[in-house]
Amino acid sequence: MTTRIALLLLALAHALPLAAQTDTRKFDHLRTGFPLTGVHAVTPCESCHIGGRMAGTPKQCEACHRPGSGIATTVMPPRHIRTVEPCVNCHRSAITWSGARFSHIGVAPGSCFSCHNGGSASGKPANHMATAAACDSCHRTSAWRPASFSHANVAPGSCQSCHNGGSATGKPANHMATTASCDSCHRTSAWLPATFSHSSVAPGTCQTCHNGSGATGMPSGHLATTRACDACHTTSTWLPPKPYTHLSPNWKPHNASVTCYSCHSTRTEAATWPFAAYKPNCAGCHAGTFKPGSHKKYEGTTTIFYTAAELQNCSGACHQYSNTTFTTILRSRPGPEHRSTDGGF
Repeated sequence: MTTRIALLLLALAHALPLAAQTDTRKFDHLRTGFPLTGVHAVTPCESCHIGGRMAGTPKQCEACHRPGSGIATTVMPPRHIRTVEPCVNCHRSAITWSGARFSHIGVAPGSCFSCHNGGSASGKPANHMATAAACDSCHRTSAWRPASFSHANVAPGSCQSCHNGGSATGKPANHMATTASCDSCHRTSAWLPATFSHSSVAPGTCQTCHNGSGATGMPSGHLATTRACDACHTTSTWLPPKPYTHLSPNWKPHNASVTCYSCHSTRTEAATWPFAAYKPNCAGCHAGTFKPGSHKKYEGTTTIFYTAAELQNCSGACHQYSNTTFTTILRSRPGPEHRSTDGGF
């Protein structure tokens, strides 16, 4: 009888720990110093507590997640980076292994490839530019991109060996046709703005490049003309245009405030004459601003003023007569009184 009671008590003693740990609702696992988070929260107790054993269950990841640990769990794969660091140094989540963060502090410069070889960790892609330089010559441990490349030792004229559209950004499809090397116009600090030497460009051929595709061309609101760009524009800047070369004998040089559109308001090569009856004289444009009070023809018992039609060529002489027969000049102001290059009349 005594032996049977002893055996019963022994069996009960072995069953109590397992029964206690299987009812997780009555046990705060956080008290063990190992909180059940992520996958651990849904893992059966007996997966870690083999045979109902509580005491001595390891709390370190690598103690369980290794071959031969006796615990049914994932282990470090053969292609994992070689390391003796604890798992938690890189793997911060108990939900998934991915998203690991590795501190590169202490990694010897130039040794990136020992891990970043395409097997243990991401390595150089197939379309990477050919180079024997170490990864950290261009890339940073915070992110692969953007990369910074020193062009200090690149031979002039050899840009296209890398900037071919495959290994690195190359000439776009709408680039102006040229066989010149990239660094003839572009700089290693940035593609744009580019500088192009027009010294060898034949006069009158601007539109071969400045066609709105290869390079900036004539805008839609431009004065309609068939003349070459360099008839008005210079290679140093588009604006302001140089004095317009007029083929018409009616053109007179004007002051700087007068632009092409001041006369060519319809954006065509034909000048717009507001008072066409007086063209090609000054009054053809300026009859509307003519002030009779400033142009006395006779002053006596009555005052007679000149009309715009009489003085339509503003650069002529101006006479004031002694009587209304207009035969005797009382006083005269020799011309030209007004000049087209003056700032105003």
